[in-house]
Amino acid sequence: MSPKPAFLLDINIVMDYLQQRQPWYPLARILFQAEAQEQVDLFIAANTVATIHYLIRQKDSPQKALAKIGMLLRRLRIADVTGAVVEEALRLGLDDLEDGIQAAAAVAAGIRVLVTRNVADFGRVRRRIESLQVLSPEVAAAALRAAT
Repeated sequence: MSPKPAFLLDINIVMDYLQQRQPWYPLARILFQAEAQEQVDLFIAANTVATIHYLIRQKDSPQKALAKIGMLLRRLRIADVTGAVVEEALRLGLDDLEDGIQAAAAVAAGIRVLVTRNVADFGRVRRRIESLQVLSPEVAAAALRAAT
């Protein structure tokens, strides 16, 4: 039996799930259900935890925000963000440094798939990091369905 895949989730996928944002929530839910059924390991980059907390607090109380972060930390794994990861992100030269950090964190953690609704934003990453696939949630969900 082959090892289960590992996906690093972009913030937009996590927020779609947590806030049930339509029309994207159903696909995010598929990914989180696959994690619950132990079909995939889901990761987020360490630097995104604070951003997710900040975004949740825009709509929820501080207590609810902390509870949602706690749930995420119980379910998702964390890809470390080190100085070397930040340096690699800068080398990638993306317009959005956060995207670069997520991509570099994924590679440093040995994760081969990054899932985002903003695939085009990661175009330069795909040209510079051949080992990293950048997939839309539709494609990632289809890949998980095909694997079961």
